[in-house]
Amino acid sequence: MDKLAVELLTLIFFYACTDGGQTGCSLSLVSRRIRDASRPARFYSVSLMTSPTQIEQFLECLQNERARSREMMPRVRHLCLSLFGKGLDTSSTRAGPSTPSPSILCAPAGAPTSRAEFLASLQRRTRQWRSAQDNLDEQYGRAIPALIRTIAPDVYTLAFLQAQWRSTSVVRCTFPRLRELTLVGGDPSFLPFAFVSDDRPLYPALKRLHHILAWVGKEVDFMKWAIHAPNVTHLRVSRLDYHPRITVESLDQAIGENEPDSFPHLQSVVVQPCPAPPPAARMGPTHLAFRDYLAHLQRVAERARVPVRVLPPLEMPKPVPGMDPQQKCIHRVKKEWLDRVEGDGDGCWQEGVNGLRLPFPMA
Repeated sequence: MDKLAVELLTLIFFYACTDGGQTGCSLSLVSRRIRDASRPARFYSVSLMTSPTQIEQFLECLQNERARSREMMPRVRHLCLSLFGKGLDTSSTRAGPSTPSPSILCAPAGAPTSRAEFLASLQRRTRQWRSAQDNLDEQYGRAIPALIRTIAPDVYTLAFLQAQWRSTSVVRCTFPRLRELTLVGGDPSFLPFAFVSDDRPLYPALKRLHHILAWVGKEVDFMKWAIHAPNVTHLRVSRLDYHPRITVESLDQAIGENEPDSFPHLQSVVVQPCPAPPPAARMGPTHLAFRDYLAHLQRVAERARVPVRVLPPLEMPKPVPGMDPQQKCIHRVKKEWLDRVEGDGDGCWQEGVNGLRLPFPMA
């Protein structure tokens, strides 16, 4: 290592720093020479999964390293960002704020002896949850806009897992180099299409778009995406529900034969429906409606102008003590993001070939 040219070391470090930031951090601690040689590659891939404090500390570190850079500026090319607070750590000892869980509303704090005591206890926990949520919103409201403005000009791949963050900030920027985008929970709340002119695409270089619709009521207008990501070649929609209707209808319109100008470079589409209703002895209205919905998706696929693979409905795993469905979704999204970053693997797109991968277990 001591005899290799700095330029060659830096190139090697770019190939090494593809694990979300751990290798880059370790290299910076080896020696002054290695730290300087690895500085351009240190933030090549970054995963921020725990808290707004982690985001703020990362930004401070990035700015400090950029100030020390003499030639090649350190840039973030691949980012996995989760706003679920606890991220991939399921322990309760991690420092820093975490996303308030709705379970706080029903956590026992001594058995109430009357209905009045129960309602008073529930009201106290509701206030605690709202206070924690307000605090989290305020912290993310500072950290997210600063992060997005910093990474948007340079990032190639982005996996963004949105939680119950109530965004009040609009970040006016574009992603000129972004090639792959995975979104959990709908469109980015900090960058609504309504605030952007249609003649200036937000994602002009985007090739692969994966929407994981994890919450009912999050509208996604794919006709808007066709305008702001005109070069998409691969589209995937996971956990597609029949409400809100604009999501299914706009998808049908965007990939249909009547709209050849929407997604003009589209090559393939993968659709995974939402979970089926719980099984019952007799089919009720809910089961009949879901059956009709699946038949509608098949008709959408048949009249599309590109190949569309409709996967079987998502299968929710049986509840297991100690298992958090959100954590399983976070693990899978990060794993598939790393798969694309580290070796240009198939990631979530393998499912469009043979359907071997497991479904998203997001509750």
